[in-house]
Amino acid sequence: MAIKRHLKNLYRTNPGAFSRKGFLRLDMNESVTGLPLDFVRRCLGRIDPQSLSAYPEYASLQRKIARHNKLKPENIILANGSDAAIKYIFDAFISQGDKVLLTEPTFAMYPVYCKMFAAKAITVKYNSDLSFPGREFLKRIRPGLKMAVVVNPNNPTGSTIGPSVLSAILKRAAANDVLLVVDEAYFYFYPFSVIEQVKKYKNLIVLRTFSKLCGMASLRLGYAASCAQVIEALRKVRPTYDANGLAVHLAEELLDNSGIIQKMVKSANAGKKYLARRLSGAGIEHIEGRANFILIKCRGEAERTVRQLKKKNILVAGGFKPDFLKDYIRVSVGDKVVMKQFCDIFFDIRKDGK
Repeated sequence: MAIKRHLKNLYRTNPGAFSRKGFLRLDMNESVTGLPLDFVRRCLGRIDPQSLSAYPEYASLQRKIARHNKLKPENIILANGSDAAIKYIFDAFISQGDKVLLTEPTFAMYPVYCKMFAAKAITVKYNSDLSFPGREFLKRIRPGLKMAVVVNPNNPTGSTIGPSVLSAILKRAAANDVLLVVDEAYFYFYPFSVIEQVKKYKNLIVLRTFSKLCGMASLRLGYAASCAQVIEALRKVRPTYDANGLAVHLAEELLDNSGIIQKMVKSANAGKKYLARRLSGAGIEHIEGRANFILIKCRGEAERTVRQLKKKNILVAGGFKPDFLKDYIRVSVGDKVVMKQFCDIFFDIRKDGK
């Protein structure tokens, strides 16, 4: 059976082809240490056969997420990870040939979905200092554009968009009837948010995930926030029971125990500061950014460093396409213990390579 013509050359990675078990996972921006073990055991201890055999219920979690963000439940829709929510948006609003404004680089699924839906991606490159290209991005928001996407903080640059620039983007998108997606996957590491603005801007969609700080990447849970009309449009294309009940249960428990989130933020930030301090002390160029990772410059040695770390059972990201990122590896941050483990091996590799 022939695949759709426009999908023939769509390249997709195959994350299941390689097992990451037994590795220190610093390559995909997950929570490295995860949720507290006693919390997980307590939550799982409340699961019984009846809760597993019944289809999941979403209303309670939607209310809690709404309250967490000072919104109403009708402003929230759950998804099987925020990348599924992105697909809902394309399903509901993007047709073949529609123009979608992206940055380069950005979260990989945005250009993937543009190709998947035969949309025309218009890209604006980040500045060579990794700052957001605000002036150029604003210029591209004009009549005829269907959707614009910003990731704040961005992946893989770690860059943020200043409040004044983001406010200008919001206003310009609304004035030109452009759907604006603000992806806040790394919200807890940079707590400036526009999520409450969905009450004002009917064209705004904000995305969040439980896969980063919240330590629930394997459970696949995210959500979109928008006005009630947009949420209803997304509901029309969402599978009936997309988010699984176990994920919903743990997310509810986590939101009921906000102190856990605060401790996880504090621990990750302490680990990030430790890593930055070790790198600075060794005179190694790096970019901290505002997400849960650090970019480390390995002049001409990025790919070798990734391979050498893998031999030592540490996974990091590298091989970025933009010229200004080619010399960098991206290292997800964990607590101080994890970052010391990484540093000890990383510095040994650098010493051996000289």
